[in-house]
Amino acid sequence: MDIHAYPTEAATPVDQSEAHRIARRYLSNDDDAARGITHRITEFDTCFVVVAVFPRSRSTDPNVPMVVVGGSVCVIDKPTGAVSFWPTYPTDLVAEQYAAALRDDNLVIEDDWPEEDDESAEAV
Repeated sequence: MDIHAYPTEAATPVDQSEAHRIARRYLSNDDDAARGITHRITEFDTCFVVVAVFPRSRSTDPNVPMVVVGGSVCVIDKPTGAVSFWPTYPTDLVAEQYAAALRDDNLVIEDDWPEEDDESAEAV
């Protein structure tokens, strides 16, 4: 199965600092910041796995570990800085599957990011 990734203007090869910059630039928006959504970035040999982390509600017991539910999971490719989107699997599993896709030559870096759906055009 091909993995489609989207280009960034990353300084390559991507390091930890650049991965944080890419996450802020390409994977965040003003609404995320207002809602307190941050990104947890984990480095692996071939990539960085980026997981959106939602803040705890005030009523949540601080002794209970945080579970990321519904958070987006992305991969930043180290050599190119390209970003791909993944299901909410554990980070080590995503990294393993990404490494397998690279080994099998299944990474496709698109020329551009996909266009956002224009719901107003469908309403006509």
